[in-house]
Parts: sequence; C-alpha cells; structure tokens
Amino acid sequence: MFRLSIILPLVCVFSVNGDYYSAISELERLLDVEAFIVEKFDEYLERAHREQENLKRFLDQIAEQQNDRGDLEEYFGNPINAFITIKRLVHDWKFNVFDPLFDSSNFETYKNNLSDSLEKINFKGPTQEDLHGATRALLRLQNIYQLNTDHLASGVLLPGEMNPLGTSLSASDCFELGKNLCQIKEYSYGSEWLLEARKRLHGKPLGFISPNVSDVEILEHLSPAFNGLGNLKLAHKLNNEILDKKPDHEDALKNKILYEGQLARERSFVPREQAELPQKELKESYKLYTQVCRGELHQSPREQRNLRCWLSHQGVLYYHLSPFKIEQLNIDPYVAYVHEVLWDSEIDTIIEHGKGNMERSKVGQIENSTTTEVRISRNTWLWYDANPWLSKIKQRLEDVTGLSTESAEPLQLVNYGIGGQYEPHFDFVEDDGKTVFSWKGNRLLTALFYLNDVALGGATAFPFLRLAVPPVKGSLLIWYNLHSSTHKDFRTKHAGCPVLQGSKWICNEWFHVAAQEFRRPCGLSSDEGKFLHLKDK
Repeated sequence: MFRLSIILPLVCVFSVNGDYYSAISELERLLDVEAFIVEKFDEYLERAHREQENLKRFLDQIAEQQNDRGDLEEYFGNPINAFITIKRLVHDWKFNVFDPLFDSSNFETYKNNLSDSLEKINFKGPTQEDLHGATRALLRLQNIYQLNTDHLASGVLLPGEMNPLGTSLSASDCFELGKNLCQIKEYSYGSEWLLEARKRLHGKPLGFISPNVSDVEILEHLSPAFNGLGNLKLAHKLNNEILDKKPDHEDALKNKILYEGQLARERSFVPREQAELPQKELKESYKLYTQVCRGELHQSPREQRNLRCWLSHQGVLYYHLSPFKIEQLNIDPYVAYVHEVLWDSEIDTIIEHGKGNMERSKVGQIENSTTTEVRISRNTWLWYDANPWLSKIKQRLEDVTGLSTESAEPLQLVNYGIGGQYEPHFDFVEDDGKTVFSWKGNRLLTALFYLNDVALGGATAFPFLRLAVPPVKGSLLIWYNLHSSTHKDFRTKHAGCPVLQGSKWICNEWFHVAAQEFRRPCGLSSDEGKFLHLKDK
C-alpha cells in the first residue's frame, strides 16, 4: 500500500531543485508526478474504503454474535461456538482488523494505548496453542463419536438432525482446522476438512471473513496431505492445479519434480519408499472405552437382571423420612448411582467458589504431575476446613457411603470444556499409596458428584464393565476401587467420555483405606493378583 511516508519525500525531491518554475517543459514532469500521486491516493482511498466496509461488517457480525450468545455455559457448551471464539481471537482479528489497519495507517500511538489498556485489565488473549488445542478437541470428538466432517461443519452432530448447534463453520474455519490437523500428521481428517473448505469456498463467496484464504492456499496443504496418505496420483493432480493457477509457484514446482519422479519409479515397478505414519498404540481399554462412549458396547440383559433400585436410610435415623434413592449399576465391583443428593443451591455455591481458581488439570503423582492430552479439563480444590459451608455435604457423603472422611481428600471441582475428556485410568495408585498418601493408604472408594446435565457425551465409562454412566444433575456416582481385601481391583479402570455438546461440571471425593477399619472391615481372604491381566490393557 502506497504510504504518505513514501509519497511526501518524493514530492520534496522534485521541489527542492527549484528548476520547475523556469521552464514549462519541466512542469509537464510535475504534472506526471502529481498524476502518479493522485493515482496512488485513489488506490489508497479505494482500498481504505473496502477495508472500512469489511471492518464494519466484521464488527457488526461480532456484535450480533455477542447479542445472541445467551447463557454462557450453554453457548460455550456448543463445541463449534467454542472453537470459533478462540479462532476469531487468534486468527480473524489479526488478519481482518489489526494487520490491514496497522499496515495501512500510522497507528503506533493507538496500538500503544490499546496495549496499555489491555495490560491494565490483565488481559491475556488465546494463543496459537489454544487454537491447536481446540483443533485437537474437534478431532477427538470426530474420532470417538465417528462424526461426519461435512455434518459437523454444518453444525449437525447426529444423523437426521438439521442444525442443533445453531451455527456452522466457514471455509476459513474449515481451512484452519485442516491445516492444523495436517501439521500434526492427521492427514485423514485433515484432508477431509481441507476438501470441506474448498467446497464451501466454491459454494459461496468467502466474503470479508478471511480474504487471505484462497483456493491455492487450500491446495498447498491438500496436495501434501494426500501424498502423506499414500495417494500419490491425486497429490500430483492437485499440485498441477496449483501450477495452473500460479505457474511460478516455488513449492509446487519442487513437488512436481518430486511427484513425477516417484510416479516414474512406480511405473518401473520399483517399490516406492513410503514413510509409515506414526500410529498410536491403542490399548484394549481405550478401544473398549470408545465403543462404550458411542453406545456400541453395553451390558447384556443377563448381566443386568440382578440389578435393582431401592430407597435406603443407610442406618441413619434422619434418612428414614427422606431416604437415599439408590440405583445399582454393577454388583461386582460395586458401582451405583445415588440420585438427588445435592440441592441446586449447593451446586451453585460449589461452582461459584471454584470459578476464578481453576487451572489446567494434571496427571501423575504430585511431584511429577504434568498436563497432557490424556486429560482435558480444569480443576481446583475445595478444602473442608476453609469452607465450613461444606460440612453438610461432608456429613452426607459419610452417611451415604458409610465411610469416614477422616482420611478423605478435599473435594476436587472439575470442569470439562471443548471435547473435554479423561482417558482410561485407575483412581488408585500403583505403589499402594504408601508414598503418595502416607498413612491414609490407597484410594478405597470414589464418590463423584454430577453438578449439571450434559446435552451430549460426558458419560463416565468403565471399559471392562461395558458400562457408561451419563451425567444426571445432583446425583452421586460411587464405586469401590479396591477389593474387600484392599488389593487393587483392575476392573475399575474408567474414563470420562468427551463432551460432545454442553459443559460438564463434576466434584470428586476419594475415601482412603485408613480410618475405615470399623466401617468397612477387610475381607478375610486375599484378592491380590485377581484380574491382574487387565492391569496394562
């Protein structure tokens, strides 16, 4: 873009000579310079007008989305809304507003004022890593729930639905997804998203949303993606399409030589050396987990025939009037729902006390814990001593489980976001808890409160039990992690299915072996080594 900083010095060069007034012939040169300046300013104003109109439409679109967001939990429970919001702040504002605005005008002062204002409110925007995380989340949802790419791009999650998410992805959004997936060598889904971007680009004008995305840019990633998938002929064809549009495209010219050489070797029956894509070694428990989450694998009627529901006061006089509603889900190991354990007011209080203190969830023992894609959530801890209002909930946990909270941990509040999940794991620790939990011993029982309903996904899955327990607001899910002899029960491996739509809030309590001697006496026979074959599956 022609700038004033370039034009004005140019005018001054012609002016300081002082020879223009002495001859008419020199004035013709001035007129040529002036015509050149007018031409450049016309281009500048026309471009500035287009940018202004684009900026206005972009801001109008943002304002419309802000007005339509409604309840934030519900809004960001929509995985596409969550992805688009992150992508908009990482990508769209940069390429549609700041880059053209700051590149075309002298806005250094404005930029500094804007930066100072953001620093004053301690604003930290999403990073490229956040965008990559959102991309991996959508990939996880597609993988586990086997979602169709073009349906997901149109906001459709289940067959037969129209657009339950109420939104859809643009060509630019699909391109960004496909590009990011190809960067992590997820060529299969990456190529699908790039093809979807191309379809949407040709289907209707891309408009002001991302004018920097073109058919050539899509092909630049799509051709190598098909080469990575082993489809050399299609990769070569798409590469030629790039050269048809831009004959001097440097990378496409290099790839043309590469692809044609590989095709020549194939025609000569010379085996093509093909780098095998790194494949994640999937454990049996992970495969079962995905099947359980999709509802493809479940308990048989024979396994369920002895399960029952009942009202129980658990030996506490108070609950004779208002007994617990218990739903048995598995007999051995024991897994059960206890319904309507928390009041809505208690749930609201728990979440309000946790908000603002959440941090990325980690896995592993405390001294070696780290963030990982295995667990996608944020959590915080609520200590009983620091929160006296938890005393009623603490007592209720003792009443419903029959166990003592003397050796229990503080409550852990957890929130799962876009594609939030926790892959199969055990709640007990491998060293019997002697190092990690000291005198408390290992985790005997897990008590998991569901603090809200989840529209789609988010069940607690037990792969080896072929059991998926969907979130029911106010209910408590309990299961024993150890045999009656306090040895580890490897059948209790469990996982949090990805949240497909909605937001998932849970609250965990772990009861330990210590202080349970008179409440749950140990069994008289050893269960050590039982189901040991499931340990590493």
